[in-house]
Amino acid sequence: MTEQRDDANIEVITAFNQIPYNLLSQEVQGQTSDLLAELTEIQRYYVIYNKGAKFQTEGTHGDYTPAQLRYKLARGLINKQARFLFSEAPDIIAEQKGDVGKITNTAKDALTVLNDLLRTVFDANRFENALVKAAKDCFIGKRVAGIVNFNEQDGITVSFLPSTQFIYETQIGNPNVLTRFVAFMIVQDGVKLGDKKIMRKRLTLENGIVSVEETIFDGAGNMLEELTPKQETLLTMIPAVVFLNDGLSGDTRGESEINVLSDFEMWFSKLANADKDAHRKGMNQITYTLDMNPASTEQGKLKRSPGSHWDLGSDQNLEKSHPQVGTINTDTSYSPALQTTLERIYSVALDQVDMPMITLNSIKGNVGTGKALKAIYWPLIVRCKEKMKTWGPGLRALASIIIDGSYAYPNVAAGYVSDKMMQVEYEIKIDQNHPLPEDEQEEKSLDLAEVAAETMSRKSYMKKWRSLTDDECEAELKQIAYEKQMIDDHIGFQDTDVGIIDEVVMDEVV
Repeated sequence: MTEQRDDANIEVITAFNQIPYNLLSQEVQGQTSDLLAELTEIQRYYVIYNKGAKFQTEGTHGDYTPAQLRYKLARGLINKQARFLFSEAPDIIAEQKGDVGKITNTAKDALTVLNDLLRTVFDANRFENALVKAAKDCFIGKRVAGIVNFNEQDGITVSFLPSTQFIYETQIGNPNVLTRFVAFMIVQDGVKLGDKKIMRKRLTLENGIVSVEETIFDGAGNMLEELTPKQETLLTMIPAVVFLNDGLSGDTRGESEINVLSDFEMWFSKLANADKDAHRKGMNQITYTLDMNPASTEQGKLKRSPGSHWDLGSDQNLEKSHPQVGTINTDTSYSPALQTTLERIYSVALDQVDMPMITLNSIKGNVGTGKALKAIYWPLIVRCKEKMKTWGPGLRALASIIIDGSYAYPNVAAGYVSDKMMQVEYEIKIDQNHPLPEDEQEEKSLDLAEVAAETMSRKSYMKKWRSLTDDECEAELKQIAYEKQMIDDHIGFQDTDVGIIDEVVMDEVV
């Protein structure tokens, strides 16, 4: 491997220096060659993401330097997917487990504390921003890991690791239970290997108890410091979650979307650059001379600058000369066919990830309607719903780790909640959000019609559209009832007055 010299391979080799190979080999038991092959593959995907897919340029015959602009098509599509999926972060809420109608005030207070804990921890760790970046890493590197750490000094930390910085094993027969998780975190980076510091955090699950071990190494894999010798924790499950990207039933490692998109990007860049070279060569017309004296047309004498004068003479050695000077224009009749080919390649690439091709014609007259935009983005919406089949349970597990760990380490959690945490049966609800605008006015009208038909309560309407709490809804409903009673009483009083006046008038008439 070290003898290969193309840019991509050099970057792959350099990438292994982030985590020393001898550290990785210590953690894999009999799978060193498989690990090396997969990490090489994943690092190649990251090179394509960052620099674009490589392509072979057309021959130049040495008369010009070919264009080598990489269009980074895959990078753009992956970024758009991640933004669409998580630019509007999902709502992560702790709710009563079981029959919600039988919830007690004590349980309500306990759940309020749990939701305050989740919100504060996520905000402290800038979770929404990290989630978008984690999605990109997952799409590129097949999988990503979320890990939670409880420490009285640092508090509760939530972080994501790319697939090149963790190794994991699962329980036999249940791939959803981690039995071993090893994370490599770059604590201090540096050009020299001696300046780099890497922390290895090893978590193991044995007999229902999680053990932790933390060690600091330098960039060459030499141990510098043992932070935490192997010791048992109060946790009953490893505080980490692995998110796999797509894949089939038997795929336990995930798949990269770069692998799907790289060929399309390669051909798109290759053809687009060939077209660029053709235009560059055709920018300056070819000048030709016929039956001219070679001495007057030798190289350097036919200047193309404005105001240049050519002193040309005909070739006197010819009996019948027809001296001519002319130019040859480059034929670009291939352009429409090339444009069709590029659009086809781009369209198929978009189709691989269900990304709509947005043009002026597709959104003309539909910009202001949420339904029209949903129709345009429907394939991508469905794709993101599919991805949430993986991300949803993973985020639920991550939230449960934070809550259960806070019960186990109340001193650590005390910095995130003002009230004491109470034991309560809970379940985590994940509501996916997407960035498309909604037709709120139409939906409000439909909900109001349901309220009028008594198929939806006023309280539900207030909670949905005005984001009121249960107590605020109760107060608002009482105020509405009070005002309605005042109006009814006032109207009744006016009706009584009118009757008395009529009786007095009739008596006077009589």
